[in-house]
Amino acid sequence: MSARMRIAALALGLAALAAAASAGTVYRCGNSYSTAPCIGATAVDVDDSRDAAQRAEARSVAMRERQLAAELVRDRHERELAARPATAASLSAKPVASAPTRKTAHATKKERREIDGRDFVAVVPTSTKK
Repeated sequence: MSARMRIAALALGLAALAAAASAGTVYRCGNSYSTAPCIGATAVDVDDSRDAAQRAEARSVAMRERQLAAELVRDRHERELAARPATAASLSAKPVASAPTRKTAHATKKERREIDGRDFVAVVPTSTKK
């Protein structure tokens, strides 16, 4: 059985269950609804008295609203993309050279080359004894 046939069979079964469930009386018990009455329950009329034309109109309105919602989402995404700031700092392929770092007297030549290639170097000050 293909996936579409399974979905169609499931939808048909759910529609049959809904039709059977709507045949009974529905009771309002406080803020909830049930098919079994409770103390102080009031019966609620759940009969769908709309004709086929009214149901078709309701479906078409729902479809138009879904399409409008999808358009609004697309428009919002376009506005958000347009509002994002540019992330490129430069259009050239070469990286921007950072300011030269201060060389320490204690660093070896190899260490100084490594330090010069970095963007930022944090140095912990040494404590001096008083």
